[in-house]
Amino acid sequence: MSLNIIPADQALNISAIITYIYADPGLGKTSLGFTADNAISFDFDRGAHRTGELRRGAVIPVQQWSDIENIKEHDLAPFNTVVIDTVGAMLECIKTHLLKTLTNRQSDGALKLKAQGLANMKFKQYINTLLSFGKDVVFIAHASEDQNGDQVIYRPELGGKNRNELYRIADMMGYMTTVTTGEGKNTRVINFKPSPTHHAKNSGGLGGETGEVWVPDLKENPNFLAGLIKDAKTHINMLTPAQLANIKAQDELNNFIQSCNEALYASDLNQLTETLKNDEGHLYYNNMRQAIVARAKELGCIANKEKKSWENPPEFNGITDVQRDELQAFIDERGLDVKTVCEHLGIDALTQIESANLQEVKNELEILAKSEMATA
Repeated sequence: MSLNIIPADQALNISAIITYIYADPGLGKTSLGFTADNAISFDFDRGAHRTGELRRGAVIPVQQWSDIENIKEHDLAPFNTVVIDTVGAMLECIKTHLLKTLTNRQSDGALKLKAQGLANMKFKQYINTLLSFGKDVVFIAHASEDQNGDQVIYRPELGGKNRNELYRIADMMGYMTTVTTGEGKNTRVINFKPSPTHHAKNSGGLGGETGEVWVPDLKENPNFLAGLIKDAKTHINMLTPAQLANIKAQDELNNFIQSCNEALYASDLNQLTETLKNDEGHLYYNNMRQAIVARAKELGCIANKEKKSWENPPEFNGITDVQRDELQAFIDERGLDVKTVCEHLGIDALTQIESANLQEVKNELEILAKSEMATA
């Protein structure tokens, strides 16, 4: 049998895609999932009953991972879309299942690092199995609100490593929230275009230039999500493999840089570094590495080459008030002033000087004073 080779300049026919929606509380995430095409919901979050009359699809109440672990293609034959509600609860369900095996547990009862990797592998294998059945997959997730300086950022409520890996495998990712219209009404909208305020991905070209899709009354539009997924597939199937790969790679780079900019601690950088271990062939691998290094420099984090990890900067120990007064006298004696010294050292106040560096600073000021005298 000859191989079905599709040249780079010809479009692929994608039959199943992954859509990822995360939302603020109480916006009808579960109800939205039931508007996908002939959907069945894997209810890991045990909230399907709250949808009332909007529950238009079948439900599998998942109590434990073994309930659905060995699912077969014929089990899902009547359905076109599998809704994972929520993806965070699904990952926790897998981890709880692995904790039942003694060798997967640490002495404190937590999951061993190797077992956490196994949980992620089980998750990805399961999703790939669903796609191989020809089923569209919809991830539903809660949104978390994080603060980065003065900026509030909304993203899926998942750990850093899982969050980035799920972003990679999704074809589309949207943040559902409410906005106030010009008429003063509150309306739901899904943002598929990434911005500094939220994470998103739009390989499906939804929402035009703004990437915004307004959510209608689901009672009157019971096939809303089915329509979005169909439009996304149509858009993706118009692209050549090279075009699609480039779009996804650029989206992944932008999201990775955004995640780096939001990193606050060495642990965040280590999670981002971990996600790159299997991505050395990525089109923008070097750019991603550079983004981590740049953020580490901004945070003052230190690379531990032996452990191959990032470490938080040592705690700052500034000079005491007594040392500050002595340093001011030292400065006066050499004909300098505090403002000149601070500008020379690139600081705003003398108290920003590290106590351990005080003598080194004095030596530098001696040289500065002599230089000032020579040019006077």
